[in-house]
Amino acid sequence: MLLVESGPRPDSQRLVPLLRQSICGEAPIDLFTCLPDSPEGLGSDSRAWRTYYATSHSERWKMFRALRRERHAAAAILCTDSPLLGVWKIVLALLLPAKILLVEEGSRFFWMDRRNWRKAVQLGISRSGITNPEFVRKLAHMAFLPFGLCVLLAFAAKVHFRRLLRATRMVRRTETSR
Repeated sequence: MLLVESGPRPDSQRLVPLLRQSICGEAPIDLFTCLPDSPEGLGSDSRAWRTYYATSHSERWKMFRALRRERHAAAAILCTDSPLLGVWKIVLALLLPAKILLVEEGSRFFWMDRRNWRKAVQLGISRSGITNPEFVRKLAHMAFLPFGLCVLLAFAAKVHFRRLLRATRMVRRTETSR
């Protein structure tokens, strides 16, 4: 099993014994983290991948490929309110050939599959901030930006066209008055 530690250390400390009891038993638990040390209870045979070693784009893809080659049967992704490893979690969930176990605060967890798709969507919405009124306002601004831009461009075209017409009338008047 792969544990994606993307939250505060106390949450993963509580999670490791629960994973041992309910899912993986004494099987090794590998770690994917951005922290320098590992939580207790993983075991001596566990491996760790640390994000700060992958500083460039190519190194990140090497790390993803190495994780895919490991062929973990399951990956437990810690989904807390912490922004730690936000993009990494999404990419790992999409790229790993493993069953994904989503873990919320309070160590509640569920498998990401067809039966639990509603829970996964609710968790994604609550963690992404979509329910925040500020997000809805910004989304409305982005939706109406093309319309507003078209109105402003049409107004500018109208003003410049009238100015051009007036300028040509003035030229004609001065030519006829000579």
